[in-house]
Amino acid sequence: MHDDESMLMWLCIALWVVPKLRPVIEMHIGSIDYLGALITEFGLSDNVSRLLVEAYKEDTITMDIVRELEVRDKATSDEFVVVDRLLFLEKVGFKRLVVPSREILRSLFLGESHDATRHFGYKKTSANLVQRFWWPNMLDDPKKYVQTCQVCQRDKPRTQALLGLLKPLPIPAGPRESVSMDFMDTLVTSKSGKRHIFVIVDRFTKYARLVAMLKIARTKHVIKLFMDNWVRDFGLPRTIVSDKDVGFTSEMWKKVAEQMGSQLQMTSGNHPEVNGQAEQMNQVVQHLQRHYIKPSQDDWGEKLPLIANLYNTVIPSTTDVTPNQLHLGWKPRSALDFLLPENQPAATPGTIEFSVQYKKLLQQAVKHIKKSQEAMIAYENKYRRQSTFQVEEHVWVKASELGQELGISRKLMPQYFGPWEVLDIVGSEEDGPSYVIHIPGHLRTYPVFHASKLAPFAETQQFPSRTSMLPPTMDGHVDADDILQHRDMPVPKPAGKGRPPKPIREYRVRFRHYTDPKEDRWFKREELVKTAPQIVAEYERTLKGKAPA
Repeated sequence: MHDDESMLMWLCIALWVVPKLRPVIEMHIGSIDYLGALITEFGLSDNVSRLLVEAYKEDTITMDIVRELEVRDKATSDEFVVVDRLLFLEKVGFKRLVVPSREILRSLFLGESHDATRHFGYKKTSANLVQRFWWPNMLDDPKKYVQTCQVCQRDKPRTQALLGLLKPLPIPAGPRESVSMDFMDTLVTSKSGKRHIFVIVDRFTKYARLVAMLKIARTKHVIKLFMDNWVRDFGLPRTIVSDKDVGFTSEMWKKVAEQMGSQLQMTSGNHPEVNGQAEQMNQVVQHLQRHYIKPSQDDWGEKLPLIANLYNTVIPSTTDVTPNQLHLGWKPRSALDFLLPENQPAATPGTIEFSVQYKKLLQQAVKHIKKSQEAMIAYENKYRRQSTFQVEEHVWVKASELGQELGISRKLMPQYFGPWEVLDIVGSEEDGPSYVIHIPGHLRTYPVFHASKLAPFAETQQFPSRTSMLPPTMDGHVDADDILQHRDMPVPKPAGKGRPPKPIREYRVRFRHYTDPKEDRWFKREELVKTAPQIVAEYERTLKGKAPA
């Protein structure tokens, strides 16, 4: 045995067999030795015992051991013993079942040591295994078994560094060149019937406009708000950075953006490092609102101009100059400016002096933005690693990126969903890597995810006989992912006259957490409607002709 295996074995023995308990064990089992306890505990049936005996005759290592035992080799007989035709490795009175080189048997005992003990990690699985079984280089197998367990990959958080190095969008050429947009749900309807805040931020100057809007706003209305609250005062931006909201991804919005001469830059879903300006602005707005709104919270809409002004008059560390001054070219007066005379008169807009001062201000802002961005990249990338996902590879998607079902606790949800196929790699050097994922249609989510929202899917062909890795459902309902096809099963005609009964429609279902076709199941339509009605409805909308009654 290897040194590591031997050390782990003795550690397990020390933990499992406490000397003070040995008399109690012996008193209870009497003449039944550890072998009897082992077989009783694991329920080794006659079939499993027969497979073990047959496999011993095909495994060269176990064949040599049995042959040496038959000729009474002392060195071998000191370590191994045959009891009821089963071979055991014995050390200081502690017997471990020798498992021959047959995959179905090793997968069975690995499953008992891992799957049946609630999917603990490699160390606990190895401890369970090494207490009871032995085969050459055995500790390599539980490591691979646990690494490729889909239940563990789906349910357990990752402790490794995030995937995807931080590569923010390039710094805009100047003010009013690029804006970022986002929607913020206040969760409270204002006196004027508004609930959302339309956040528009200049990516260079950090100047912000906050616009109250209805909870449900059509794309036409969003475009009108943008035209009235930004384009009217500052003209058309060259680029627009938006999130994955449906309003921004619609064809109408793209066409309007083209008419405006703008290039719509779609960022990946929920990737704050890219569209971080609007995300940070949401936090600032929430913070300022707490100070000024009433306890009833329905006056937040009236406070938006005040909150926007407060934000635009504060110096951010990124630019080291207020958004107002950097965006407009001069510093609007505040109440504090009336307490003392101005230190120096401001240059008149339109003059050469004004242009020189403003150009100098912009140059200083660029230096500060670059310095801030470089520091952020250096800090963040200490805790990140390069992403190498390729097209057709399967990955896990963070559960937090997908919609939460009503009444379901996110803390008790799986950490990841999938595994799903990578369809494409998108994004440039500045805002990548992001990936298009083959998300099931019924989830209705934007299918592009940054690498930091994904996790690699580990699989192996080493244990084809391992038990199904489909997760058990708490309520017994079908946890379906998608319907792949349907069939109509004929029903035997009963004796006598009459019309033949209608065939029974069945659907082949792929489960939510599994993509292996071997795990697909056929369900009658009636039972599937009770447990996954939305998926059935979505599939039947794609069928030609009338859906089944």
